[in-house]
Amino acid sequence: MATNANVVEQYNKRKAEIDVLSAKIEGLDQRMKKIEQGIKMARDNWQPELGKLVGSIGKKFSAACDRIGCAGEIRIREDEDYEKWAIDIMVKFRDNEKLQLLTGERQSGGERSLTTILYLMSLTEEARAPFSLVDEINQGMDQRAERAVHNSLVEVTCQEDSGQYFLITPKLLPDLNYHERMKILCVNNGEWLPEEKGTGNLNSLIDNFLRFRQNRGTASA
Repeated sequence: MATNANVVEQYNKRKAEIDVLSAKIEGLDQRMKKIEQGIKMARDNWQPELGKLVGSIGKKFSAACDRIGCAGEIRIREDEDYEKWAIDIMVKFRDNEKLQLLTGERQSGGERSLTTILYLMSLTEEARAPFSLVDEINQGMDQRAERAVHNSLVEVTCQEDSGQYFLITPKLLPDLNYHERMKILCVNNGEWLPEEKGTGNLNSLIDNFLRFRQNRGTASA
């Protein structure tokens, strides 16, 4: 039976293309399996350590929340896309609530500030940073929460092996706990400050006040 030469040629050409593509697919499959094995080996190395670290931070965070009368947990959010992995901070501030994800909308400003400082304090004991700085983190808190947070902050950051911790704030509550390892710096600035050199020195003002009170007491005696 006669055959069409063009058909045979097209068949052979397509067969050759299929063979090339099949070999390419097989090579890509092998490469993908090798990459997946590498990813699994790497994940088996770092995931247990990550879980251990987050678990340790979570215990400290939960304990800190308990001390001030709320509840909190730290969870790892996993995803097939590693870029979408995240740390979820779960909190609740009322007994009739369930733990909810900390967001910019769900909690009040004071609750977010409180949660943030508690989380930062939990990180402090695990981190190796030489210093940390927070700015006006106590703003928006009620006095009970602010006092509890300050006292916890002093306890955590004044340990021998802790790094420096800077708290910048325009105000502090009276009768807070302080530690001998703490240093308080009062910044005076504004147009109302005296221009004469030395007249605005706070230490000098305090010394003069103490000297005046001592002299007045001596004179009265």
